[in-house]
Amino acid sequence: MQVNLKSIQIVPKTAQGIGYAQREGGLSHTPYQLETEFFNCIERGDVALLKDKMQEYFQNGFVIGRLSDNDLSQMQYWAVSGITLAVRAAMRGGLDELYAYNLSDRYIQQMDVLQSAEQIVSFLTQKAVELTELVAKVHGRLEYSPHVRRCMGYIERHLHEKLTVAALAKNGGISADYLSAIFKKETGESLSAYILSRKLREAQLLLENGCSCEQAAYTLGFCSESYFIACFKKAFGTTPRSFAAAHSQAARI
Repeated sequence: MQVNLKSIQIVPKTAQGIGYAQREGGLSHTPYQLETEFFNCIERGDVALLKDKMQEYFQNGFVIGRLSDNDLSQMQYWAVSGITLAVRAAMRGGLDELYAYNLSDRYIQQMDVLQSAEQIVSFLTQKAVELTELVAKVHGRLEYSPHVRRCMGYIERHLHEKLTVAALAKNGGISADYLSAIFKKETGESLSAYILSRKLREAQLLLENGCSCEQAAYTLGFCSESYFIACFKKAFGTTPRSFAAAHSQAARI
C-alpha cells in the first residue's frame, strides 16, 4: 500500500489553545464516524474493506490530534492509541483476550524502536491488516463445534505445557479418539499438527523478544533443542537462531 505522509495532518497548536486553532483554521479531527468504520472492519475481520478504507484515507487525507511538540513522539503517541483501539476491536471480533493483550504489548514494543514517521505509519498499516486477518480466522472457527473451539482455547492458554490428545480430551469431557476425529474432520488438520503449529508460531514471538533457542525450546515443552530446531526449520525454512538474528537486524534499521 502506498503511504503518503503528506495526507496526514496534525491539529496545530497556538498560544490561544488547540480549540482556538481548530476554529480559526478550520482543521479538526477526522470525524468519529470514519474512525468507527475503520475499526469495524477489524472487528468484522473484513480485510478487503479495511485495505480500501486505508487507501481512501491516504488518498483523501485525515487529521490527528496534537499529542506532542516533538515530531517523533507525536507519531509514537498516535501509534500507541491506534494499536490500543485496534486490538480492542479485534477482541470484540472474537480474538482471544490473553492473546490479544500480549499482541498489543508486542506491537507497542516493536513500534517503540522505530525511528521515523514513515516507519511508524508503514508498521501500523501492516499490523492493522495482520489483526484483521487474525479476526477473520477466528470467525472461521465459529463454524467449528463447541468441542473443537474449547480444545483450541485450551491449547492457546497452555502452550508452555506439554499438550497431549488425552489431556485435551479429558478437559473437554470426551474420548481422545472422538476428539481427534472431529478435529481432523472440521479443520482438515490433525490435532498434533495443530499443536505443533501453534507452538512454533509462539516460538517466533519468543525469539523476537530475545529468548534464546534453548530457552524457547524448553519453555514450549519440546523434548529437545535439536528437535525444536528441526521442526522450526521445516516449518519456516530457517533455523531459530537465523530467524532471531534477522529480526534483530530488522529492528535496528
